[in-house]
Amino acid sequence: MTAYEQATLREIDHINHPYADTAFKPVMPALLLGKMVARRLREVLNLIAKQTYLHRENLSKPRKPKPKPHKHLAQKPC
Repeated sequence: MTAYEQATLREIDHINHPYADTAFKPVMPALLLGKMVARRLREVLNLIAKQTYLHRENLSKPRKPKPKPHKHLAQKPC
């Protein structure tokens, strides 16, 4: 069972994977101990499937060039 199968997402929608890590952290101990695994897993997969984003091909946003900081501000004092 995957979140894609659970939510029936479109091809252009992508699941937010960093959110998936965050969603599994509080549930992981109960899953490892085997307490109400099916229900909790289904709930987490539903949460993950709702957090999607639209992937846009060839869209890059490069950072603006910034000046380097002064050397004394960039180094730690010994």
